[in-house]
Amino acid sequence: MRHTVVATVSVLVATLAALGAGVPASGSSSPTFTHRSAASPTFTRPSRADARRISRGDPKHVNEPATWAAPGGARYVAYQRGSQLSVTRDGGRTWRHLHGAEMLTRHIRSSSCTSQRDVGDVELAGDQRGRLYFADLQVTANSGSGGADSGIQPVVAYSSSHQGFRRYHGVCAAHQPASVDREWMAAWRKPHRSSRHASVYLSYHDFSVNTIWVNASHDGGRHWGQPVNVINDPQASDASACDTIPAGTAVDPRNGWVYVAWTAGSNSLSNAATGCNYTQGAVFNQFWVAVSKDGGRTWTDSLAFSGPDVTAAEPSDMSEIFGSLAVGRDGTVYVSFPAYLHHEYDGFVTWAPPAGPDGTLRFHRDPVKVNGPGTHTTYFTRLVAGDHGRVDVIYLGSHTRNVVSTPTNKATYDGSDPTKPNCVPDAADPGGKGVRFLGKPCEMPASSTWGLFLAQSLHLTATRPGFTRTTLRRRVHTGDICTLGIFCLGDDNRDIADVNDIKIDSSGGAQVAYTWESAKGTRTEIDFQCQRGGSGVYRHRRVRDCRG
Repeated sequence: MRHTVVATVSVLVATLAALGAGVPASGSSSPTFTHRSAASPTFTRPSRADARRISRGDPKHVNEPATWAAPGGARYVAYQRGSQLSVTRDGGRTWRHLHGAEMLTRHIRSSSCTSQRDVGDVELAGDQRGRLYFADLQVTANSGSGGADSGIQPVVAYSSSHQGFRRYHGVCAAHQPASVDREWMAAWRKPHRSSRHASVYLSYHDFSVNTIWVNASHDGGRHWGQPVNVINDPQASDASACDTIPAGTAVDPRNGWVYVAWTAGSNSLSNAATGCNYTQGAVFNQFWVAVSKDGGRTWTDSLAFSGPDVTAAEPSDMSEIFGSLAVGRDGTVYVSFPAYLHHEYDGFVTWAPPAGPDGTLRFHRDPVKVNGPGTHTTYFTRLVAGDHGRVDVIYLGSHTRNVVSTPTNKATYDGSDPTKPNCVPDAADPGGKGVRFLGKPCEMPASSTWGLFLAQSLHLTATRPGFTRTTLRRRVHTGDICTLGIFCLGDDNRDIADVNDIKIDSSGGAQVAYTWESAKGTRTEIDFQCQRGGSGVYRHRRVRDCRG
């Protein structure tokens, strides 16, 4: 899913064939209602968080941010282009840019590994006391450990709450012999224990067997255990064979149980037929969640949702492009994902009570649609959770309705009408644009505009769940958003990369970091907004104005 690896897989374009269509499969979702009984969340105006001086040298590829709200009021934003870190203490009015570009290539423990350069895929997490963890993929080398921690590997840096990354230390965390992609993190500290004893969990997939791995640190990020494969259920193993997309890591704040999520394909045969993880051409129609109750040593897998598979007339792909996972203060587990259901790409949320005695999660049967009736294509969902039934979900939405690549749509949407999707962009630009495999999104028109929205539900688990929707930014991007990962080729539009981010502060107010692109597509920037008022995800706590 990285820009830097595109060249290594572009040769697959000419050799991979599309899958055939077959018998329809079922898929359903619950209706959603708009409720406005509570005060809608209000936010600051957008504030630019990235360092303009550094971004000026590469104006289009600052993107894919992560954010974190520290307990003392500091709000952090990390982002790609040299994996930088910025902090504000006044709700985005002013920013301090820490250590410049490629900061995580420095201060790595020498016994761990050495870094040659930054790759990307930033992630931020913190524990209840404010110890902050910053992860990023690096091109690393390690002469020991049988070649582990060499290649593209995650470096995790940590800093105490009072240091605030003025000082920090990094370490190679995955101990993998194969290269690693798209890591997610979560941290948790037992009550009355210091952050030096915090548990930190790192999940990701690899460029080998492409399963979902987790490494754990139980000393605040200083040392990391060996990777553990979380996929052991037979159905999950078949669906995830050689093709997974990591969706998130979260910890139950009551007891430290750790959850990991990912999307998977239909089965091992269809995954392999589309080139495994190197193309992301499979139909990812299953969403899985695993839980560990013993600090990451053993895992139990549960299926959260399954849509129509690759054999359906309209398969339900969920790789636009990351799902998301959150655990509320009462232990309720929530997941969000985009999916093609009912003839359009929408965003959905579903939930489950805490894992049972055997580790099984029993998810609500039908996911709830997040986006409103005026949004017909939804990508990039991320969510946070607070008290029972209270969630915030951000997503990118367009009024333009995209279609799924099928034999019929490939013949109908052939690129001759620039106002409609194009299901065969590679035909006119072979080697320049990635193949839209059957069941994947077609290319959106170049005139398509995308906005950034927040949907809030204060009673998601009710019989009639509802959302209040807030427009954060009417336009953040124009044109297609290629979601083929590293198989997006040079002429595909991947300017805003793969993800935006949302976190909550100690009052239950949300903060959002996202990529904004100029209308002409000449530059990108990382923008930030935080909640000033209105309802939050904590029931009996008033949202504190993030600007102080």
